[in-house]
Amino acid sequence: MTDKNQNQGFSSILGFLLTTIGFAVGVGSLWRFPYVCGTNGGALFIIVYVLVIIVIGIPLLTAEISMGYVTQKTAVGAYQTLKPHSKWYYASYLHILVAVLVNGYTVPIYVWILAYIYKTATGFFVGMDAAGIAESFGALTADSTTMFLFAIINWAIITVIVSGDVQNGVEKANKFLLPALAVIMVVCIVIGLRVDGATKGLAYMFKPDMSTFSFNAVTAAVGQAFFAIGIGMLASMIFGSYIKNKNENIIKHATIISTSIIIAGIAAGLMIFPMVFAFDLEPGAGVGLTMITLPNVFNYITGGRVIGTLFYVGFYFAALSSAIGLAEAIIAVVMDRFALTRKKAVAAVMGVIIVIGCGSILIPGFLDNVDIVTSNYLLVISGFLIAIFVGWIWGIDNFLDAINVKKPIARLWLKVSVKYLCPIAIAVIFAGNFI
Repeated sequence: MTDKNQNQGFSSILGFLLTTIGFAVGVGSLWRFPYVCGTNGGALFIIVYVLVIIVIGIPLLTAEISMGYVTQKTAVGAYQTLKPHSKWYYASYLHILVAVLVNGYTVPIYVWILAYIYKTATGFFVGMDAAGIAESFGALTADSTTMFLFAIINWAIITVIVSGDVQNGVEKANKFLLPALAVIMVVCIVIGLRVDGATKGLAYMFKPDMSTFSFNAVTAAVGQAFFAIGIGMLASMIFGSYIKNKNENIIKHATIISTSIIIAGIAAGLMIFPMVFAFDLEPGAGVGLTMITLPNVFNYITGGRVIGTLFYVGFYFAALSSAIGLAEAIIAVVMDRFALTRKKAVAAVMGVIIVIGCGSILIPGFLDNVDIVTSNYLLVISGFLIAIFVGWIWGIDNFLDAINVKKPIARLWLKVSVKYLCPIAIAVIFAGNFI
């Protein structure tokens, strides 16, 4: 077996941060966070979500990145290096499965965004009321010809980008995509907050209401945190193996990434929920919330056609950064395990992703159901395995020593969280799925 991953790396730690943040922010924060938040109580969900990221997310992200960083290998090789002559490398296959599923079943989101770029730019939504916009979204999802047309465009874009090496493909793309997205999001938030009735959306996001909360919301918050950060989703481990400087502060970088994800999720909420309440829409509208809500905003404001087009372009940038980051991680594993060239690995990986994507486009309920199974079950199990492996199998002190954690308070925090708190919390919350 040849480890193709050994010769790859980011040009700088900034490249690692932008690529990892881009992977996490896109679909996880801009599409998934608003609709999951909207169906789980608003403010209290956000509070639990932030706590989960601080208590569980940052330590587990540190652990996952460290497995790749210390070994300089992809997922299977990382497990085999850290615990030779054991079956623990089987856990890596779950990480790979999750990554392939997420990159496959989320394709309708990319299709919706590309379609909305075209429709907004051509004035398709101009003059429509809220009911008409909702009906047009339903018509789009049922139009398989249009869905496949934009899906092919999306798959082609991803293929072109990941066909380049790490620095000239994924890293270079994210250095442009993320700053552009940030500017567009700020413009949309400022405009949206000026609409009459927007303050109701702020109250929904930041004023807790116990009557809207349940234990299911806790489970959803954990699933969302794991989905957004990408814990157990392969990419962070692979990107960690691309860091070549052996003196990097992995805890600091994991904290920066996690903080960026919290900010991105709240920013997405600030774009969506003020408008939901200003136009008397339903915050629990589900997976299409972003698509059903925002065209109303762009119809309302001066210059909305231009601003709306810019927003959907920015939204696609975010989604694309997720897709290429995840695809790169899968491709790295395939290159490593089967000693393939990048071109052959890209063809194999994209072929599987396209097959799953076709199912997501053609089968009603596929997206919703696979999203629930992946986020609330597979990702949580995947994160649990990482916590057990790093805390108990590799060994918590070996882990801390390997990433040069010297400060007693940092060592204590990671030791308690990774070894004890994370496995217990994940197990309890996971069990709640069956109550």
